[in-house]
Amino acid sequence: MSLVSGVRIFGKKIYTYAQVKSTDKIACQLAEQGAEEGTLVVAEEQIEGEGRAGHYWFSPQGGLWLSLILRPPTSFCVSRLSILGAIGIARSVRKMFSLLSPRIRWPNDAIINGKKVGGVLCKARSIRKRVIFVIMGIGVNINIEEFPSPLCFTATSLKREIGHSVSNEIFQECLLEELERLYFSSQNDFSSILEEIRGFSSLLGKQVGVQTREGEFLGVVQDIDEEGGLILRLESGMQKRISSEEGYIVDGI
Repeated sequence: MSLVSGVRIFGKKIYTYAQVKSTDKIACQLAEQGAEEGTLVVAEEQIEGEGRAGHYWFSPQGGLWLSLILRPPTSFCVSRLSILGAIGIARSVRKMFSLLSPRIRWPNDAIINGKKVGGVLCKARSIRKRVIFVIMGIGVNINIEEFPSPLCFTATSLKREIGHSVSNEIFQECLLEELERLYFSSQNDFSSILEEIRGFSSLLGKQVGVQTREGEFLGVVQDIDEEGGLILRLESGMQKRISSEEGYIVDGI
C-alpha cells in the first residue's frame, strides 16, 4: 500500500501484452500522453529488450518484463531509482523464498549465487532540467530454464534456483508492493534504506572494474552513498565517486 495515501498506486492501471518490442517504449509513449504515476506495462516477451549501455536484454517467455511510470517530486533524487529497483527485486525474492540469499550488484542488478536474476533500467525525461517522468524498466528471470551463451555462465532464474516453477503474477504483485514501499519511504527517510542497500551489496570491500564515460577504473568498493553513487578506493589511494547513471561493473561479484 502507498505510504502516502493508503491507496495502491503502482499497478493500479496495467497494460498487458503477449509480445512487444520494448515495454519501456510503450510506457514512454503512455507517459507522454499523460498516463498517471504507477501505470504499468507488462509483456510476456520482448524482442528488443534493452539493458544498460545499450546492451541487448534477453527477455523471452518465462520472465517478468515490465515498465513502471514514475513522476517523482522535484526534490527526489532520481539517481537512486536503479538501486531502489534492485532492492525491490531482492526483497521480493527473499520474502517469497526464504532459503535463497539474494544480493544486489551496483548499480542495478539482483543476483543469486553470483548470477544475475534481475535488473533495472531507468530513463528520465526532462524539460529545462526538470524531470517530468521516469520509466523504470525491470526484468526478472522467473521460469527461464535455458540461457544462450554467454549468458548461461552469468545468468540464472528463480526456477533454476528453487527447482520448480514460480507464478509470474504472484511475484509481480510482491514486487510492486516492495517497489511502492521503497519509492515513497525513500522520499522521507533514505538513511535506513541505504543501510539495507549496504547489507544487500555483493561488492563492499571487493576489488572491481567500473566502466564509465571517462574510461575504466579499478579499485576497492568502500561505500554506496546517499545518491546511489559508488565510492572506490583506487590503486593510487585516491577516492573516486562514480554516479549510478554513468558507470557499471565490468569485473567483480
